[in-house]
Parts: sequence; C-alpha cells; structure tokens
Amino acid sequence: MSGSRRPVNRSTVWALAVAAAVVAGATGATPAAPVLTLEQAYGTPPLLTPLPSVEWVGDSRGLSQMKKIEGEDGATRAAFVIREVPSGREKIVFYADQIPVPEDLRKDEKTEFKVGSHTWNRAGTHAVVVFRGDVFLIGRDGKVERCTDTDDEEKNPTFSRDGRWLAFTRGHDLYTYDLERRAEVRHTTTGCDTVYNGVLNWVYMEELFTRGDVRAFWWSPAGDRLAFLEIRDGVVPQYPIVDQAAMPATWKLQRYPRPGDPNPVVRVGLVDAAGGPVTWADADTRDDSYIVRINWLADARAVAIEKLNRAQDHLTLLFADAANGRTEVMFDESSPTWINDTYARYFYEKRRQLLWGSERDGHMHLYLFNLDGSPIRQVTSGDWEIVDLEGVDERKKRIYFTATEGSVLEQHLYRVDENGKDLRRISSEEGTHEITMSPDQRYYVDRFSSHTQPPRLTVHDADGRLRFELGHQMSEELAAIRLPVPEFFTIEHEGRTYHCRLVKPLDFDPAKKYPVVVYTYGGPNAQMVKKQWSRHDLFHAYLTERGYLIFSLDNRGSSGRGKAWEEWLLKRMGEIELADQRAGVDYLKTLPYVDPDRIGVWGWSYGGYMALNAMFNAADAFQAGVAVAPVSDWRLYDSIYTERYMKLPADNADGYDASAPLLHVDRLKGPLLVMHGDADDNVHLQNTIALVRKLIDAGKDFDLMLYPGKEHGIAGSADRLHLYRKMAAFFDRHLKGIDAAPALTP
Repeated sequence: MSGSRRPVNRSTVWALAVAAAVVAGATGATPAAPVLTLEQAYGTPPLLTPLPSVEWVGDSRGLSQMKKIEGEDGATRAAFVIREVPSGREKIVFYADQIPVPEDLRKDEKTEFKVGSHTWNRAGTHAVVVFRGDVFLIGRDGKVERCTDTDDEEKNPTFSRDGRWLAFTRGHDLYTYDLERRAEVRHTTTGCDTVYNGVLNWVYMEELFTRGDVRAFWWSPAGDRLAFLEIRDGVVPQYPIVDQAAMPATWKLQRYPRPGDPNPVVRVGLVDAAGGPVTWADADTRDDSYIVRINWLADARAVAIEKLNRAQDHLTLLFADAANGRTEVMFDESSPTWINDTYARYFYEKRRQLLWGSERDGHMHLYLFNLDGSPIRQVTSGDWEIVDLEGVDERKKRIYFTATEGSVLEQHLYRVDENGKDLRRISSEEGTHEITMSPDQRYYVDRFSSHTQPPRLTVHDADGRLRFELGHQMSEELAAIRLPVPEFFTIEHEGRTYHCRLVKPLDFDPAKKYPVVVYTYGGPNAQMVKKQWSRHDLFHAYLTERGYLIFSLDNRGSSGRGKAWEEWLLKRMGEIELADQRAGVDYLKTLPYVDPDRIGVWGWSYGGYMALNAMFNAADAFQAGVAVAPVSDWRLYDSIYTERYMKLPADNADGYDASAPLLHVDRLKGPLLVMHGDADDNVHLQNTIALVRKLIDAGKDFDLMLYPGKEHGIAGSADRLHLYRKMAAFFDRHLKGIDAAPALTP
C-alpha cells in the first residue's frame, strides 16, 4: 500500500477506469482491478484519509486548522493556518516548532505547541485553546500567550461576545478571565465528583445536550453575565467500569441513572462575569424534570429556559428574570407520546421574536412567535422534516436550515424567507449535506457524503457557489477500487411503504442463489436507508466480494418519516421494529437470487439489540446473528433515553419484559455472536454479562468476543480490524459453510 496520498477526484478516476475498460474490451484484455481487503479498509494507514478539523474565524473571513506542511526539503512541519474566505488562500499563522513550550508542559525535547479544538472571538483577532490542560490565547498575528498555569485541567474556554472575557471550567467549577486585566475570577466553589458547575454530566451530555460538547454555560449578549447549569449527581446510582487488563485491575465509578432511578438535580445559575453572588432561577428539577435548553434574550434581561417533565410529554418555555431569577411561563407543548427536544431555536437580536422548532403538525417544522408567547405564523410545512436550524440572516429576513424536503433519503441545505415564501434548495449534489454556517451567514462549510462518495469538506457562499475544497476522505487507493453501488427501492406491506437498500456483488449473477446479511439499527433518531457514507460501508463492500447481498430496511420507529412513524415504539420497543424487519425478509425470499435458508443479521448498539431480538423472536427468518454492544434489557439502559419511549418500569412492567431479549433466550436456535467493549460507558458490559448468564442457564451455545479497554465504539485500527474479520468469519462459517474463514492474524 502506498504511503503517499494525493488529492484525487473520484469521478475522474472512474472516467479513466471506464475508458480503460473500453480499450480492454476492444483489445480483448481483461483489466485487473484492485480487490478490497479488510487490511486496506481498517488497517494502518486507513484507506479513508482523515478530514481536517476546521473552525470559523469570528469575522467569517477564514477557517483555521492545524495542518502538516511540506517544505522544499521534503520534510513536513505542523502549522496553524487560516484559509481565507472566499479566496481560499492559505496563511500560516505560526509553525508549531516556532512556539516555545513552557518547561512544565514539555514531555521531551520534541514537544511542540499544537492547536486542537479552539474558538475565536467575534472580531476574529484571537483564538483560545487548551494545551496540556492550560488555557492559551492565540493572536491572528501568531503571538501565543498563556492565560492559566495550574495543576488542574481547564476545559471549554469561550469568549464573551465583546471579546473582553473568557469563561472556562476547572475541577467542575466555573471561572472567568478578564483579558484586559489578566485576572481570574472564580464563581463557584462546590465543584466535585458529584457536583458539576458549568459542565455536563454523562447522561445530560449523552441524551439532552447531544452536540458532543460538555460545556454548560452561556454568555449574555452584552458579554457581562453568564448563565450556567449546576448538576448534582449525588443521588444517582453508580456503575463500576473495571479495567481488567491493568496490573492490578483498576476501576472507576460512573454515575448512571437507569429507568426509575433518581435523576440528577439541576438548576440554572446567573452570575456577573466580574464576580459576585450567584442568582438562582426558580426553575429546577426537584419536581423530577429536565432542563433541556438555555438561551439568553437579546436584551439580556431574561434567560429562556426549556423544561421537560420526566415523562417527556410536556415541554414548558420559561423566561427567568436575570436580576432576581423569578420565572414566567411563556408557552408550553404537550404530546400523547413524547416530545423530541431540538436545537432548532433562535431568539432574534433586533426584535422580540423567536423561531421555534416543533412537531406539532406531525413533522419537525419552524414556527415564528412573539416573545410573549403569541404565535405569528408557521414558517415551513409539508410532508418532510427540518433536520437542523443552521442560521438566520435578520437583515435579509432569511432562514437557513437542513431538511429532507426533496427526499427522505437525502439531506440538503435550504433557505426560506421569514414569511414562509421563496423556499429554495441551496446544496445540489445528491446525498447528505451537513452544514456549518459562518458567523455572518454569508458562507458555509459543507460536509458532504453519499452512498458512493466518502465525506468531503467544501466551502460555499450562501447561494451555494463552491469557493474551495478543504479536504476529502477519498484516497488514491480507494478511488482505484471498484465498489458496488447500493440500490434504493421501496416495498409495500400492510398498506405501509418501507424504504430499502440492497448492495450486490460486482459480479452479481441473477441465476445464482446468494446468502444475505441484514444490517439494521431499528431505533429512533437514525436511518440506515439514506444516501450517505457509513463507517460500515467498506466492510459491507468486502462482504459482497465474498458473495453476500447486504440488505437494510428502515422500520417504523426510525427517523425521517414524521412523528407518527416513530410513535409506534411507545411502550413496546422491539416488537414493531422486528415485525417490519420480518416483512423485509419476506420480501427477500420472493427474489429468485436469494437463498431463503441463508439469511443473517447484524447490528451495533440499538442494532445489536435488534440482532438479539431477531435471533430470539424470529428464528424462522434469521439463521445467524451478530450483536455488537447490545442492550439486552431496557432496565439496564439510561433513564432519559429509555423512559422517553418506554416510560417508567413501574407503569409498563409488561412492556419492559416483552422488549427484553434477556428474557427470551430460550427461543434461540441459530448461531449467535456477541461482541462488546468492557469499558463501554454507554451500553454497559452488564448487558452482555447478564445475557451470557441467561444463555448458559438455558443450555444455549453461542460465541462471545470482548474488547479490553474499549468503549461503545470499539475504536482503534487493531480492534476494528479484528471485529470485522471475526464477523466475516462467523457469517462465512454459518451462512456459507466455510470453515477456512478469513484469518484473524495479519
């Protein structure tokens, strides 16, 4: 495998490949195409090149990143660079080896100052970053200044809107730093293992504030005050995560609420940046509720607090007076099932109005309200879904959002006028577009992928015109490999339409009988049938080379089809999803090229749960199954996610029993492989250990694979390569009768 990877255009490579095939046909020659191997796909270096991590500069005139730059002598140096917008010209802010690293932060003589996740002030003059646990200020002119010097680690440094202050957390306490006086202010003193000030605990980060950021503080528009969450975790039961590979073994205790357990107690604090007492809003969760969103109003006189009851079927918008913390109810929403919280919120700066995302008409759409709670109009409507609100241009009265308006299989960037007119699709390429708008809404970064194109980063203006490319994952080696192209289609069953995806081998012969591997997720907030690149696509392509068909169906409960399609799961997870997956298998059995006696299933997380469900409750449909990191009983998963759909165990005991694969192991007939990381803090290993106990007690044979020290994603080249090899070997053995399966050693 080549070590150097130059940017390539996949369409160009394919065009050359087609031309070569034509020539070969004319001469009678048969061109040899590279064959995809798991070592290529998931080894080191990976077949997919990594995408750069970029941040918008605050003035919207550039994007910053760390980058390797090759010099005239062929040597590479790490540099912090800015790609100017719209020109795309690259400016080197500094080389990493030019910045002196403080002695106490050096590991060795080769230690260089590097910039990871960082944010800019609105003026675009300075960025802030955490390096080796301390906060550093980076000037656009290349000057680097250390702001903190402590033994504890600072996290999430964020500029105030006026650029005078930084806020950050240290040891679960909230601090500010005055950039003019170079002085630090501590605002809370209660931070500890069970009290989080300005930082999220595990369950709030995983299930409510789901954008991957643990920050739980928000600057006022004027930049002189902060709102923050105080999360008290002491009442939440603990779960031990043990490192069995350590000598001696070590463990950590995770606060993890399960269905019916006490949840963390949360309240909202308000504090001046310069110091002083905390004002507590009279909205907290002692009534067994959740705080799901915080937003400042433009005049900074109040903070908007969204509060969701524990059943998650009643959402209340409160305005808390910033001076005294007293709250007033502005409006609320209710649902007979549950409310999906969303980030589709915008509080206008120039007038007392807000944009509100809601599923009140059955689909996620945007509504315009006055701040007194009175409705103005529904801005978007139709049999499609708003995915996210991307930006609002108040001057031009335009709203930017991503949605499925054109097809449930795709996601595009749109804009619409505030009056709901002149809806326009901005992105063009068929597939999935994930958008990051510039602060001034004039440009955007597009993370695009499709069922044939791995992710690519490009920069566009607000009208969709391409300005320049930032990077892509298509390596030269991957572009030279012919991959099968998935087929998308629908099937009908009991008056319902289901979207399906089928991948066939490149040398597909309709006269043959093929085994099928069904890949499923099945749960809410996800789609398997979508024109988007998946982390498992190369593995599935590899399986087709080994003679398999790969099939997916989006059952009821999956996202993209509206609230009614999702609500079938209420109080009976597993039942409806499996019924629909069986309908998919019934369809497969009508195809003349499918072997009805060789159909397997696999999935990860909720998909692992579905694989167990299929093997225990649909043994006639599935002959072999692989469950990776599966939930085996919803009583073992976290409270917020599970209760949203299943409600409290005390109120739905029969539903919990019926939905638990753990209680149906006696129905297992076919081969089963269970795989799990023993450090999984999401779906705990207890799910698999409890399952193993039940399987042994029932006298069932099965295969088990544990990955020491690995969390829910089982990351790492060696582990992923081992996992995919083992799965391929398992299906070869049980669906094709091949004992000489892919070797488990390089």
